[in-house]
Parts: sequence; C-alpha cells; structure tokens
Amino acid sequence: MFTIIEQFALSFFGTVAFSTIINVPKRALIYCGLTGASGWMTYYFFMSWFGDLIVANFMAAIVIGIIYIYLSRKLRLPVIILNTPAILPLVPGNAAYLFIRYAVQGNYQLSVSYLMDVFKVSGAIVFGFMFVNLAEQQIRRQRQERARRRLKKKAAKEKAQKTKITKP
Repeated sequence: MFTIIEQFALSFFGTVAFSTIINVPKRALIYCGLTGASGWMTYYFFMSWFGDLIVANFMAAIVIGIIYIYLSRKLRLPVIILNTPAILPLVPGNAAYLFIRYAVQGNYQLSVSYLMDVFKVSGAIVFGFMFVNLAEQQIRRQRQERARRRLKKKAAKEKAQKTKITKP
C-alpha cells in the first residue's frame, strides 16, 4: 500500500516540478501533476498486472490523453501545456541513457537492445495519443452530424408549418 502512495506522490511532484521548469501557468500545475500521476499509476498497474512494457505505456498514454482533452476544455488551455509534462514519468530516459552508454563502450548488441526499448516505449506513447485524438475527432464528427440532422429536421418542420399556415 505504501508503495502505491509513494509512486503516486513521486510522479505527481516530478510532473509538477517539470511543469514549473517549462513555465506552465500556475492554475494548471495541480492538474498537470494529477494527469502525470494518473498516467504513471496506470503504467504501474499494467506493468504489475501484465508485465508488458508496450501495453503499459499505451494504456497510460490513453489515460493521459483522455484527461488532458477534458482538462484542456475545462481550463481553456492548449493541449500541449497539459500533455507535455504529463508524459514525463513515461519517458524512457534510463533506456536512452543505457543505449548511449553501451554504444560508447562498444557493446553494440546491448546498445541496440536498449534502443529498441526506447523505440517501443516512444511508439506506444505516440500511438496512445493518436488513438485518443482519433477517437475524439470521430466523436466530434458524429455530434456535429447529429446536430446538422436535427437542424434539418427542425427547418423542415418549420417549413411545413409555414406552408400549412399560408394555404387557405
């Protein structure tokens, strides 16, 4: 239980600290921290449950994507302000460091292995964000189409009523 609280707190404060460094508006700092911590907890849950790095990062990116779309509308902030700090806990910094380290040392086989981990994690994050954005665009199009159909129906009703009134 303490590990979960510890994981949440560290990811929250890490995200808030990074948000401060990149000059996120003060009113959004807490939301950035909560988004980053939610993404990390999703990652932590899926890693402990399934043990798959790609699935865990993909699901965490989906959770972050859903939260940042909602918060960007609620707070009236650009999406980039919320999603950039939120992915900080998911960034494969250790794997990138080990890739460079082993490449410099000449251990190319291990270096390429870490490079592949970096690509997998980065791809999972990108595909998670793309999935959320495409789903949001599809939902928006469906809502717009429903609104157009309602307006057409309403206009047709009004036109029918006008023709009834004008006919003696």
